[in-house]
Amino acid sequence: MSVQELKERYVYAVSRLLPHKMRGDISRELDTLIEDMLEERCQDRPAEEKDLRIILAELGSPSEMANHYSPDKDKCLIGPPYFGAYKAMMRIVFWAVAGGMLIAGGITMVMDNWQVTKAGYEYFLDIAGWLGSTFMGLMLAFAFVTLLFAFFQRKGISMEDISGNWDALPPVPVKQERISKGEAIAGICLSVAFLIIFLVVPQIICVIYKDGGQHIYVPILNTQAVRSKWFLLVGMVIFGVGRDLYGYFEGRYTKRLAVVTGAADFLSFLCLFLFLKTPGLVNPQVLPAVNSVFKADERWIGEFISGFPDVFIWVMIVILLLDFGTTLYKALKYDK
Repeated sequence: MSVQELKERYVYAVSRLLPHKMRGDISRELDTLIEDMLEERCQDRPAEEKDLRIILAELGSPSEMANHYSPDKDKCLIGPPYFGAYKAMMRIVFWAVAGGMLIAGGITMVMDNWQVTKAGYEYFLDIAGWLGSTFMGLMLAFAFVTLLFAFFQRKGISMEDISGNWDALPPVPVKQERISKGEAIAGICLSVAFLIIFLVVPQIICVIYKDGGQHIYVPILNTQAVRSKWFLLVGMVIFGVGRDLYGYFEGRYTKRLAVVTGAADFLSFLCLFLFLKTPGLVNPQVLPAVNSVFKADERWIGEFISGFPDVFIWVMIVILLLDFGTTLYKALKYDK
């Protein structure tokens, strides 16, 4: 590895742990500092890789150097070297949980109030309950992330595996191989919305038809059966969220990320498969309700709806294979 590439890797590894508005200035300052230390050490001879490795050992690991520049190093509740990663994860989890709960709550309110006349104060109470649930969800997410990082600090668990091996510094990724914060937030947001809809309001997945001038709602899923297997849905979401967070902190598409994605997708699918094979998952009233609406030659529609679990399994197989295939392709292309 050349001196220039090793220096760029170190500067990038430090800057990515700092607030975005500081990264440019700190990168230039750190680059100048390293150049000055090389010049002082090497005098008139050209700098060699071993010289830079000695200097980097003096400066410390990327997280230690980032903490040196961090404006929060003396006022954080969770101490270095964890606070930068803690803040980054908290921002992601906050927006993802808020987005997921707002989406799920919005869908629930629309379905509960569709063509239903209520007094003004009742709508206000619905909105207040929606916002209250979102607030409680955010508090639980905050508590979970805080306890997780407090555990890391108490046990001294390292979040990086450099230990003076500067060859292990990740290369500076080009734009196409980087994983943005937006991708992680979107993935977690959809996972949270999925969990809330299936556990809290599974009845909104329903068949709606008109009978005698009134709209009849027949839930496709048996609410009691769904909630009896809540741990499978939670497990599926945990694996999905873990995959998205790992991708964000990895920062780029790598073979290691492809392995984690494959394992997480497989475990998520296993949880989903076991959940969808729950006896009595489909509401037995669905088929009669659909058959009462459609003609005899359209009865296949009812059979299709009543076979919802098998259809959903195949849909998820396609989605997870595309997810893993895309990650693997990019990992093989960029992680060389």
